[in-house]
Amino acid sequence: MPNPGLRHPALAAVAARAATAGSPSVLFDITHDGPETGLPAVEVVPPTAPDRTATETLAFHVAGVGFQVHTWTPVTPSKQQDGVTTSRIAVRREETNGHARGLFAGSVVINPDFLYDTEHSVEILVTLDHDPWRPTYADSLMITLAYQGMTEAATAGGGAPVLFLQSPVAPFRDPGRQFRVDGSGEAPRVANGMALRMLVGLEHDNHGTRIAVMSALALLATENGFGLQVADRRFGRVRGEWWSVLPPDRGRYEERKAALFGWAPAIRPSAVQLLTFVGPARLGSSAAIASDLMSRNVGILAVSESSMQEIAFINMVVPLAPARIGRARLSSATVGIADGLGQTASECGLTRRQAVRGKSRISDSAATDYRVLRTGPMRPPMKESLATVDHPLWLSWSVPLSDALRRLDVAELVAEQLLAATDRVALARIDYYRARTHPNGYVTGRAKIAVSLVDGVKEAQIPGLLSELCPWAQRESIARLQTDDLPASAIRLRLAWRERWLGHTGTVS
Repeated sequence: MPNPGLRHPALAAVAARAATAGSPSVLFDITHDGPETGLPAVEVVPPTAPDRTATETLAFHVAGVGFQVHTWTPVTPSKQQDGVTTSRIAVRREETNGHARGLFAGSVVINPDFLYDTEHSVEILVTLDHDPWRPTYADSLMITLAYQGMTEAATAGGGAPVLFLQSPVAPFRDPGRQFRVDGSGEAPRVANGMALRMLVGLEHDNHGTRIAVMSALALLATENGFGLQVADRRFGRVRGEWWSVLPPDRGRYEERKAALFGWAPAIRPSAVQLLTFVGPARLGSSAAIASDLMSRNVGILAVSESSMQEIAFINMVVPLAPARIGRARLSSATVGIADGLGQTASECGLTRRQAVRGKSRISDSAATDYRVLRTGPMRPPMKESLATVDHPLWLSWSVPLSDALRRLDVAELVAEQLLAATDRVALARIDYYRARTHPNGYVTGRAKIAVSLVDGVKEAQIPGLLSELCPWAQRESIARLQTDDLPASAIRLRLAWRERWLGHTGTVS
């Protein structure tokens, strides 16, 4: 058992956040956005508190649907509660020009027992397929299986907190021997593939938990034909560099998919539900939710799970069962987790619940007091999304908070600048965004921007074109950010089409 005294960095961090917040509760806004007219701009200003700046902001978009999450602490202390209660969540749905949006607002009490040290975390990449993201119903069940296996692996050997988990993400291929170690000369990666990326927090002295987690992940990958890679933490390595443990085995994957879910429709879903599970971050909560979804045969098309100010937000895009499409009207609601999972099973489960198990155990799990926020059904433009070939660009920044930044976010400004290159770029969208406002007044963040190039660009020309596009967009964006009150020396911004290049070159102005 690890020495409790060695947990003081994580405990001190939690205590410091609670002390500076002045309240045991964290306020949040969550938006579920639909495909009708496109997604709203990403911003650090919460929709229900336009006079505030969010402490943490998360945005995640895929196939024309997406989520935005804002968290911040109240100005005055608030009374502790056991979890998220109905009276503390206000729910409303807005429609503007046919654009469907579910907006949820509420508060959650932080969990002081959720201790972790980000300096000793480990990042894992599980790859189902290197090809662009095009899941069928059967593939969505395999994604649920991978999600369940990864979150259960995190509970092995005493358990490690899941700090971040997302799918789809850009899969990674080991560079051939003819390429340099930094990937120079490689073809650009796929923006979104059937892969899951997870960050777990591990105590630096708890080698037993690390071995147990990795052993469970290796077994999961071997059984199902998944690829397994671990972030390379050797000296001189940076984020975005991976150590390959197992390559994807396409034959084994197809064999397991046929054996487990051969009865599932071999078509791509046309309607989805957007779900958010929210509650105090706890060890095992996401594993309990994943297990319940798997037992009810609910597929997952996309998931974005994150711990923000010690609150767990698990956002999912799940496909409606074919028999349920067209039967329900668009609506938003917030319900308890038992009722929420039951309703999800009735609309999205591919077999009747009675055929799977008699009783859900979610009420006896670490997620017992979580709430489920639901919006749908929605019909994302899957065919249009799958028809484009996207290339990922990675962005990092650190700038002082200003009125201009509150009006137009850095990532939105960079995406807008990329679209200005009409001779090269046909589409630029923010797939993933994470920003934090610090007590010193600076906003730091990272984002992944997917770009589609204009027709006529040959594959061999793409690396050179992106190598010209990124420095140009970076320079122009910095110039647009500069004002009399915001000199260039205060702006740190970097845009690259290799994630690891952000770390190798640094975030430069």
